[in-house]
Amino acid sequence: MVPIGVEDADLSSFRVCLSLQHGTMMKANEVRRNVMSTVIARLHTEHVRLARLVRLLNHQSCLRTDASAPNIALLVDALCYLTRFPDVSHHVIEDRMVDVLLAKKALSAEVGQEIESQHATLVRDGRDLLRDLESAVREENMSQELVDIRIRLYAERLRHNMVVEELTLFPAAEKSLSEADWRTVEGASSQARPDPLFDNEPDERFAELFRVITAEATTVSAEFPF
Repeated sequence: MVPIGVEDADLSSFRVCLSLQHGTMMKANEVRRNVMSTVIARLHTEHVRLARLVRLLNHQSCLRTDASAPNIALLVDALCYLTRFPDVSHHVIEDRMVDVLLAKKALSAEVGQEIESQHATLVRDGRDLLRDLESAVREENMSQELVDIRIRLYAERLRHNMVVEELTLFPAAEKSLSEADWRTVEGASSQARPDPLFDNEPDERFAELFRVITAEATTVSAEFPF
């Protein structure tokens, strides 16, 4: 027969052990949620900002895009920003997210490949458009109508990519990724250079672009950016 005092001591130790385990799990879950929230919040914020650029591209492409058009420099700046920041920072984080989810079989291969293919197309089209717009500034022969169509197509592809990610990629990541997974997705992004258009003061190169986007943003709800 076990003495009552010993039995009570064992039960007490067991309860303490359970409490410590519970506290450790709660802390681990909190850390995971914090890392997840940081990454998802950043990507969503950048989507809202990119949606403002999509609207600008659609609006400005309806205007003239020949060398004498006052908006041609604005379009060049917009494409320059899109090829300098989202293409080399934002999409890279999302591609890492896709890779981790595919490895865990938490995202269909079809969706993962589609998102990565969309990113590759946006990179290629963005660089081609920037080159053509810079040619227009130099007054080289080119079809204004064709450039206008390609700008609108690029803007629509960017918008569609963001919608796909908001509806499929982000929910899958929030559901399936561990703290270690989120650290992998985040990578060195926290030490990356700041957004040259939206973080703090915009680069001098993008000052006018920022002014136009900010003015237009006052008439659009951020709740429904796409």
